[in-house]
Amino acid sequence: MAGQFSYWVPLKALIHGILAIALSFAAYSKRITSEEVTDFNGVCEYPSSSAWYLALIAAIALLAEQITLSVGMGCFCCRGARCSSNCTAIISIFFFIFSWLAFSIVFIGLMYTAAVNNHKFLVKHHSLRANGGSCFIGMKQMNLGAASWCLIKTVFGLISYAFWACGKDRDNNKNC
Repeated sequence: MAGQFSYWVPLKALIHGILAIALSFAAYSKRITSEEVTDFNGVCEYPSSSAWYLALIAAIALLAEQITLSVGMGCFCCRGARCSSNCTAIISIFFFIFSWLAFSIVFIGLMYTAAVNNHKFLVKHHSLRANGGSCFIGMKQMNLGAASWCLIKTVFGLISYAFWACGKDRDNNKNC
């Protein structure tokens, strides 16, 4: 399976990753800012924003990337090469685990970004000022963090696949 998909799997994952990164940074730039929110007699009025669509599509692209890499590598833990002292499978597993952890972080961050930029969600849950406070607009750092973690997750996933493919090639007596 590695020889068959050795170039297509990372290429598909890279395309999905670049799409997710671009869309998450676009969602960050299109987010609702405090200057756009108006206060009308104590009721916060939120503008419509395309950031929630962008964040949702970025999350789907990131999910597609993670699935592509996971399926492309198969169950390398149980049917892959037996590890020796110079085996790259341990490094691949390390990056694969961190890829899944980063995916979890960024997926939650993108869902947060989508929720706090959805006009209907904000009107329903945050339309009135609480005790004279300001209107809720979400955390800017969370939106930027999700976009940054997209990049980290893509890199971890591709590194994991590269080490896995290198280990499979080495086990098949090919040079890596």
